[in-house]
Amino acid sequence: MRPIGVTLIAIWNWLRATLFMLGGLALIGVGHLSAKLVSAVATDSILEKMISILGKSLGLAALLVGAVFVAAGLGLWLLKNWGRTLTMGLIGVWLLFGLLGVLRHAGPFRVVRVAVDAVGLIYLLVPDVKRVFLTT
Repeated sequence: MRPIGVTLIAIWNWLRATLFMLGGLALIGVGHLSAKLVSAVATDSILEKMISILGKSLGLAALLVGAVFVAAGLGLWLLKNWGRTLTMGLIGVWLLFGLLGVLRHAGPFRVVRVAVDAVGLIYLLVPDVKRVFLTT
């Protein structure tokens, strides 16, 4: 049986995946529109191509990160140890970025995000939770 904490972390991964994927699609769209606006002002501009490539690259990167979060959530949902390991790696990276953000500007959203990530990481390291993943 899947612990409720694992279920919540899997859902949290899927929420993050959704945000990254929506952001990725938005970046691709904005990059394309921005390139069209630049081309309306200056024809055959290298700036147009650079903006288009930048928007597509950032958008695809965000889509890729979203796909990794989907995979991590699925691994947790199915109680696979690789899902737990992948999630701990992702949480570790985002915890690091979150801590750097809190040091720069300690807003309430950043503090809560860091706290949620820290609790999730600690929870996945609890021996009883770890054992659930090793027995399936």
